[in-house]
Amino acid sequence: MLGIHQRLAELYMLSCQRALTSEEETEQRHCLQANAMYCWEMARLNNEARLAADTDDAQWQQEISAQMYEVRVTGRAGRRRK
Repeated sequence: MLGIHQRLAELYMLSCQRALTSEEETEQRHCLQANAMYCWEMARLNNEARLAADTDDAQWQQEISAQMYEVRVTGRAGRRRK
């Protein structure tokens, strides 16, 4: 879980108790944007992993697994295979 996910949960819990401040609403939008990018990147990598498995490309699968780990830990993928 990334820090943005924790903060998004905190903001959600606060919004259940009271109206969020303007700064909190801005922070919530930023967290939602970062979460959307995270989800799209993981979806892309999952699709590539399926392609690598379907083509029996073990090296590509390893590269994708490393990228998926990096996204889970940092929120961003490093180098991409061309």
